[in-house]
Amino acid sequence: MRSHVSVIDSNVLYSVELTDLFLTFATHRLIQLHWSDAILEEVRRSLLRTGRLSPPLINYRLAAMERALPNALASVSEDEVRRMQISNNDRHVLALAVVSAADSIITFNVRDFPRDYCQNLGVAILTPDETAAELASHDLAGVTNAVHEIAHRRRNPSVSVGELLVRWEMHLPSFVAAMRG
Repeated sequence: MRSHVSVIDSNVLYSVELTDLFLTFATHRLIQLHWSDAILEEVRRSLLRTGRLSPPLINYRLAAMERALPNALASVSEDEVRRMQISNNDRHVLALAVVSAADSIITFNVRDFPRDYCQNLGVAILTPDETAAELASHDLAGVTNAVHEIAHRRRNPSVSVGELLVRWEMHLPSFVAAMRG
């Protein structure tokens, strides 16, 4: 069975908690993720705008993402981007999904992607919560192992699985409910 393939939007990668969760899902082969230089640049700009991370820390974080998933970076031609009949700001994300044969786009901005238009292109538009809950419904053991790995990596300070679920609950309520079973 082919794994779930998704383009992950910059608004999801902005959160270090969600980035860690989805990249861990990917390293556990529960999902295959794609992003582009344009998506990573949007993450960079958003992180710079907040001022919470210095440019060297932002570069370190983006490089760590690329090391964790070296095959996630994909490109799309400007011609493909122009063909997408949605908002100029989001065309590159949908075009990337189409050229990388992604099943879905993971985004908080579902309104920016007209569902019918995207479905006609073979791309579902899913929130991070919908995606994580779907992964849990298909492979709860694999998702549980990924969550335990995240908790195990958190050492300074240490974090339990229960504490991770509390952190994720605001953005991932259905997923957290599934994990609490």
